[in-house]
Amino acid sequence: MKATSKKLILALIGLAVIGLQSLGAMPQYTDKETAMALAKILDKGMFDRYTIASTYVQNASLKDYYISVILSNGVSHKWTIDQVYRWTRDDKLHLSDNRSLIFLDPNSTTFVVLDKNDFHRQALKANVYVKVFGGGDPLEGREFRFHIKSFNLISPNENAFGRDNSGSKYRYIVDLYNGMKELLTFEDAYRLLKNNQLLVEKQTKLTTFGRAYHVTKLLPYPKGPHENGVAQFGVEIQFDDNIQLQGDQFPVEVYEAFQKDPETGASNRKFVMDITIPNSEQLMEVKSIESLEYLHNVHIAPSTLYEKRLYLRASFNPGVLDLPPVVYKNSDNSVYVNFFSMLDQSVLSRGMLLSDNDLVKRQQATKREIVVKKAIKRDSDYGRAYIAAMETQKQSMAIKDPKTRIDKLLEGIKQFEEAALYAETDNQLYTALNKRNELRENVILLTLEMVKLALSKQDLGGANARLMMDQLDLAESFTDEGQVLRNIEALREQLIAIQK
Repeated sequence: MKATSKKLILALIGLAVIGLQSLGAMPQYTDKETAMALAKILDKGMFDRYTIASTYVQNASLKDYYISVILSNGVSHKWTIDQVYRWTRDDKLHLSDNRSLIFLDPNSTTFVVLDKNDFHRQALKANVYVKVFGGGDPLEGREFRFHIKSFNLISPNENAFGRDNSGSKYRYIVDLYNGMKELLTFEDAYRLLKNNQLLVEKQTKLTTFGRAYHVTKLLPYPKGPHENGVAQFGVEIQFDDNIQLQGDQFPVEVYEAFQKDPETGASNRKFVMDITIPNSEQLMEVKSIESLEYLHNVHIAPSTLYEKRLYLRASFNPGVLDLPPVVYKNSDNSVYVNFFSMLDQSVLSRGMLLSDNDLVKRQQATKREIVVKKAIKRDSDYGRAYIAAMETQKQSMAIKDPKTRIDKLLEGIKQFEEAALYAETDNQLYTALNKRNELRENVILLTLEMVKLALSKQDLGGANARLMMDQLDLAESFTDEGQVLRNIEALREQLIAIQK
């Protein structure tokens, strides 16, 4: 091949690569109406250390518009939309009044604005988080309600939490009572507000999940007699407590898996069935079922992708699985997975069998010293609440009685949360929540010491035992650290044992 031909091919490949890279990217320009709206939003915002003194719209053609700005240092700049998009996501560009500019679609110049103060005030008051599972998740499209344990702002200078799949930085953490952590971007926060997914409910009438359920046992049920060419068998999944799960919340997935024989190195393929068990965890060994009809190695497997989720997993011969299993709630603390075995797959067809609804109905009929920073303005609502909380924290240090000191710290926690509600900047919010969390840690340590002392003195009459239990419950609500939770549970078990 001639050198000129090679150069031409390489040039064409380079152009193709550039063309591909340009696809699916934020456009440089936008229409006139969007540009004018964007210029208005950017006015009086901040770019790096400078205030945006004025903004106006210019165009590169009859259809292509961009933004021109003059900063407080007197320098003028021409900003294309893709630059604005990039700077917003990298915290170089900020809107006035603690708002955030958001492009929900990274390929479109259409934008929305998140009022961060509105969001954090709603999040601090909310006790129910409505989660809609996203694409690629076995629970995709399903809506679950969870009790909220705590809300926190990630430090604006913290990068350890990373970014989501679209490259947006994580900004907030919502801790749920089942142990899950929801990391939220500004885009997530906007959608939660718009869709009313952070709720304040005094009485939750709808199913709302608290702690994760513990799977304790698998029970096999062998195949029964054939009826209309179909026999049934099943697996019962038992939990440690009453559950609020329903059968349609257990999606079934079937996939082909390859494994290498450790001795021969040969690849073996098998078909695997995963039945998702939501809001669940395994704290003890659950005995597996070696074989049950056409299922093999039926066992509980933890999810490596999703928090507080298990699978009922089994390998099987795909040639005999003509009908998918049906899952339904079997009792207050169990669900039943009903499998079907056809008498002759070559003769019978799905249309000759009972409908899925009929099968479910039939089975269910028989189912078994402190300095206030100068930056705090005393004449603002935030400043007054923050300073009051700092004074309460200072007063708590002089209290010797642990229970009285805990009560004073709880007062301070409420005051720091009030200050957080009044926060008008991310720095104010982060400072108030950090102080709240510091006081929570103090309460936890004092509680553990108080309960240990009561146990050592055997000072556990009825009322005092109840008080100790309540204090442990409160301490538990302030932490998600594993070792601390285990220490709390150990003390709770000691209290229960002494009272028996």
